[in-house]
Amino acid sequence: MAPGKTSTDDSDTIDETVLDEGCFYLTKQGMTPKEIAVRFEISESQVAERAKRFERSLKDGKIPEESVSTDFWKSIREEAEGNVKVTFVSEKGFHHSWRSDLSKLDGPTLLSLFESCKSFLDMDPSSRFLEYKTPKNYDPLAMQREISKAVVVIGGLLDEKWKAEQKDGKKKTPHADH
Repeated sequence: MAPGKTSTDDSDTIDETVLDEGCFYLTKQGMTPKEIAVRFEISESQVAERAKRFERSLKDGKIPEESVSTDFWKSIREEAEGNVKVTFVSEKGFHHSWRSDLSKLDGPTLLSLFESCKSFLDMDPSSRFLEYKTPKNYDPLAMQREISKAVVVIGGLLDEKWKAEQKDGKKKTPHADH
């Protein structure tokens, strides 16, 4: 049982605590009470009240402040804003990156990552277990799902870069001089 919980507590208490924590950390990260209120479907005054309540609990030592909580709420915010974290494969192995970081890469690099991911997906997921026993409770398709997500994200970024280049006139057709 979680510290501070009694057997008569109902599950809504956990949700209330998580909501307080979210209001606190998202406010701390610079989101306005209005933005948080819209996402959590509560009023702006409730956001402020919940953030203050959580801050009091931290100051009173009832709840320890952990960097993992800050990281967790940062990732929640990033994903809510469309900046998903993807796992992709390159010739150097597996990597994790935010969509916003991938968008900073040039077209040829993105294309190389896209092709590496597509090649990985074309492999038989069971092939790596021909020589080795499958680990217990291992989901051999988990990585395929993650890489499939990366293919969609990287493909979208490539499309955006291509359209931007078309718009900027960077893509020129060769002219024959007569």
